[in-house]
Amino acid sequence: MRFAVFLLGTALFGADEFTTSIRPVLRQNCGTCHNPANPKSRIDFLKAETVKDMEPKRMLWRDVATQLRNRTMPPGGASKLSEGDRLRVADWVEKRLRETACSLGEYAGYVPPRRLNRREYHNTIRDLLGVEMNVGDLFPADESGGAGFDTNGETLYLPPMMLERYMDAAQKTLDRVIYTPTFSKTLPAHGLGVGEEMSFEVKLFVSGAYNVRLLMAYPKDRAVDVLVSVDGGPAAVVKFNRDAAGGQTARAYTPTLERGVHRFTVSTPDHAMPFSAFTVEQRPELPSLEKRQLHYALFGMEAGQAPLDPHVSARRLLEKFLGRAYRGPVEKADVDRFYAIFNRAAEGGGPYEESIKLALKAVLVSPRFLFRVEELKGAKGIQPVGQFDMASRLSYFLWSTAPDEELLRLAGEGKLQDAGVLTAQVERMIDDPRSRGFASAFVGQWLGSQEVGGRVVPLLTELQSYYTPEVAADLREEPVMFFHSILSGGRSLLELLNGNYTFMTARLAKFYEVEKTVKTALSESFQRVEWPDNRRAGVLGMASVLAMTSHYKMGSPVLRGAWVLDTLLGTPVPPPPPDIPTLEAAAKSDKGLAMREILAKHRANASCSSCHNLMDPIGYSLENFDWMGRWREKDANGQALDVSGALPSGEKFNGPVELREVLVKRKDEFLRHLTSKMMGFALGRPMQDGDQCTVQRLVDKLGRENYNARMLVREIVLSTAFRNYQEGAAAAPAVSGAPKRERPKLMGNK
Repeated sequence: MRFAVFLLGTALFGADEFTTSIRPVLRQNCGTCHNPANPKSRIDFLKAETVKDMEPKRMLWRDVATQLRNRTMPPGGASKLSEGDRLRVADWVEKRLRETACSLGEYAGYVPPRRLNRREYHNTIRDLLGVEMNVGDLFPADESGGAGFDTNGETLYLPPMMLERYMDAAQKTLDRVIYTPTFSKTLPAHGLGVGEEMSFEVKLFVSGAYNVRLLMAYPKDRAVDVLVSVDGGPAAVVKFNRDAAGGQTARAYTPTLERGVHRFTVSTPDHAMPFSAFTVEQRPELPSLEKRQLHYALFGMEAGQAPLDPHVSARRLLEKFLGRAYRGPVEKADVDRFYAIFNRAAEGGGPYEESIKLALKAVLVSPRFLFRVEELKGAKGIQPVGQFDMASRLSYFLWSTAPDEELLRLAGEGKLQDAGVLTAQVERMIDDPRSRGFASAFVGQWLGSQEVGGRVVPLLTELQSYYTPEVAADLREEPVMFFHSILSGGRSLLELLNGNYTFMTARLAKFYEVEKTVKTALSESFQRVEWPDNRRAGVLGMASVLAMTSHYKMGSPVLRGAWVLDTLLGTPVPPPPPDIPTLEAAAKSDKGLAMREILAKHRANASCSSCHNLMDPIGYSLENFDWMGRWREKDANGQALDVSGALPSGEKFNGPVELREVLVKRKDEFLRHLTSKMMGFALGRPMQDGDQCTVQRLVDKLGRENYNARMLVREIVLSTAFRNYQEGAAAAPAVSGAPKRERPKLMGNK
């Protein structure tokens, strides 16, 4: 009873403190720009008049605390907010949010239907049919949204142009897998008088070279030219030489034709001809070993072998294929629909393989294959995700592909909501080589390193002595290998900040200029190596990150500082005012000045100072890395580098080693942000206010289990949000108090 009274008193005290002490400070110092009476005010935290009003805007209030602590708000020069009030309010808000994280109760959220993204489509086709397709040549790049990943359902809609691309992709895929026996068709022909013509329509099933053959008696009096055209195109001349002895002879020409119906026309302009037959025959081409293997895996028969009963074989094949393509059980009506497509094609005279191909093509462009649509029960509140939907959630989270046989079996047995079974499956799936797909997709998008060598840090001729396409590929792969080793080994996530090792090839050792100091013999394959000194550690020492946050031939403390705040700490910095000159322009006008001097002039503008006071010191500490992320002791002007920095909150550091120490001290911010990012990737939707309970629980548990990476993945899967859905829950992200920083100008653009 005393404890309940104590809790009640604490709650009342917190509510009273907000009204009498916290809100007045914010109203006085933030009200000019964030007037709650202004209907156009997008950042409307001051509408909260009581402590209860904070609850629906938890993410917004977390931004308020972050901006206060970082001294980016209120803007420098315009604020009379004392340092004591600033820290007191920030501390109170953070404590309140932490202690009441679960005050709204359990929350699952709603995952909208979405199509497979390019990576998921590629992997699903690969596992379904055994074919590697270059989807980049077929589909436009996926957009990212919400948590910043291409798994977000709000951006994975289906533009009209994609329908045609999916048809094309399905056809190309099945053509690579299915071997169709050599086509040959002979049609009876009749004699032609002078100037007459005859036409034949022939349906071809495979694109390629065809022999068009004419059979007739030898002309007895003189040689004759016969004209053959296809689809009204230019005529080919087929010569029949004179032979007084007569007898049958054949002549042919070999056009390259696309699949489909073609009209062949034969004419003799100046001579009557006694034709007897017209043949269109595909030029024989033996299937490759790969195609024979793929064909056998799909049909259970050798390439060219005919089934005893085509209709029985077709139905069995479709039943098996549909279950895998649809990632769950199928009804008889589903099989009947695609069997009808096969049957119509077979009745039209198509080969068995081509009739099956047409039915399978229809499967590969059907919504149930292209989209992930979860079954909803129509009930209110939090509902468990269906068994087969759970199998897909797991497989597309950790493998970026369809569920395998074990997941589908467990779903069929109704076991994929059991915590013990889920835990065992997460362990199995992380240990599977396919989990590297998760590492690649998550890290590449979270860090932005997947763009290196393409849209970002393009390949330049002037750098080819050490920066080649192979090196660019290695730079993209390095953080993936690093993260995957942390995940698979159950290592601490803090190693992303301070792990003093990496994965390197001989090419990367040359790029980093450490080939003489690493203790491991390197080759073209990646190997784990310890850094020879403490200059680099974690992802912040990787050249893919450092080059990505640079301008052409010029490192950028601003971009690097903003990247650390946004990507590692979850503190996005507002974009600069539109009338402020870029850093590149300032560097050209102040040629000869050190970067620190250039930025000091830049910060003289009061509207810029608050953000730059936060970003620039972080970037200064990384100035030992040049615009390509290689180590240097002096700047481009030959001046000694000053890599010291201090944050407005008082933390001081000198160079990248001490910066990492500061970041590790702020591990709670890092782990909260990393957890939110991984949850957003896993769920395919933005994080919302209701998710903050789950995030806080995960961060607390990480602290108790030595920040184990495997534990984070496991607990995300076991969370209410992952195992359930909440029909009618808002799908839109909460408004952030700090607008997303605009994409910087790309390094390498002159």
